[in-house]
Amino acid sequence: MAASERSILHAVENSMFEFPEIKGRWDIVDFPGVRAHATPDVSHPFGNMVGVSTLTEANADAVIEQVKDFFGKRGHVVGWWLNPSSTPIDLVARLEAAGFSRIVEQAGLVLTDLAREMPRHPEVTVRRATDRDRTDVVRLYEQGYPIPEALASVYCDVLSLVDCGHHYLAYLDGVEGPVAVSSMFSPRGSSVMVMQGAATLEPHRGHGTYTALMAARLADARAMGKDAAVLQGDRKTSAPICVKLGFREICSVDFYAWSPTPGATPDLHA
Repeated sequence: MAASERSILHAVENSMFEFPEIKGRWDIVDFPGVRAHATPDVSHPFGNMVGVSTLTEANADAVIEQVKDFFGKRGHVVGWWLNPSSTPIDLVARLEAAGFSRIVEQAGLVLTDLAREMPRHPEVTVRRATDRDRTDVVRLYEQGYPIPEALASVYCDVLSLVDCGHHYLAYLDGVEGPVAVSSMFSPRGSSVMVMQGAATLEPHRGHGTYTALMAARLADARAMGKDAAVLQGDRKTSAPICVKLGFREICSVDFYAWSPTPGATPDLHA
């Protein structure tokens, strides 16, 4: 049975909160009316994130302050994931009034034809990473996004704990070692695969590694019996590429952040 629009949207909205806890490294945090995780040793909005809000007009401001208090005591930046079903309806205005600012505009995208032919890049080779590739996987996430090494490390590990969680490495002819990394996983019991995280070392961008990594993951997703693939694409970078590859937009997913240190929210386009 083909994935329903409801299951597809659920995967888009909840993907960043599907990872289980690794105590002391990737903690699940309990706030009323939201899903949240935290990385105690890392101040970064990917590692310290809140979203999938079911807040009300009566409790939204209090929960926002609770979130700020929790991460502020740690001196950590926190991100807030704004998905289509987030409530209350004026949540953005409430977050901005509390000092959050938008740092990334994303498009929620889906592809339901996993057999769709992708452009071929003869200079690029892709393979699924193994445990022996951990050092390269962490290095590429750290340098390619970039994100802190500690966050790259915990993401490398937590992905393996979810269904179909795999990292992929891309190699470019004439270059020693992998130059790009990406990942995918599937929510438990779902026929939808989430295309998560893709990073290419800056000197090697523009050679088709992103498309080659996407093609390899889609082929594996189809072989695993999945019938849809989703992702959140940055409107300034990956989203336009994915639309050309056949993905269609189904929603907007924006990312806000707050820092206890004014002006210290990261530029995720750097």
